[in-house]
Amino acid sequence: MKRFFISMIFMLAPLAAVFAQDVVGKWKLEDGSAIVEVYQEGDVFNGKIVWLKNPTEADGSPAVDSNNPDAKLRSRQLIGLNMLSGLKQKGGEYSGGSIYDPGNGKTYNCSMKVEGDTLKVRGSLDKRGLLGRTMDWFRVK
Repeated sequence: MKRFFISMIFMLAPLAAVFAQDVVGKWKLEDGSAIVEVYQEGDVFNGKIVWLKNPTEADGSPAVDSNNPDAKLRSRQLIGLNMLSGLKQKGGEYSGGSIYDPGNGKTYNCSMKVEGDTLKVRGSLDKRGLLGRTMDWFRVK
């Protein structure tokens, strides 16, 4: 019996890595305005903007984080900007992190869940996720 449990552990261990990788990849926002690449660093998941529908300002310069409340950060480019940070996997969900909205310069609590080729991203004012909204992001293949 002990041998059975040990062999099951070795058989199931790779599955944990597969489930963790479900969220890793590129996701297009529901409004089509951007693609965010979710990546893993240790046990934390983050996401950066890798594509914008409108990548430039009116003068042709790269789009920047002009709505950031910190004036020193307003000149940083949006492409390459980390907008998801600090999410940790708990079962089939990712939580405990934050999401930055460059459209309004605000940062919210964040949780995510993969459902097939859709990533349900919830931004909220409270850590429990009660006061917020959920957005659908779609896997880019």
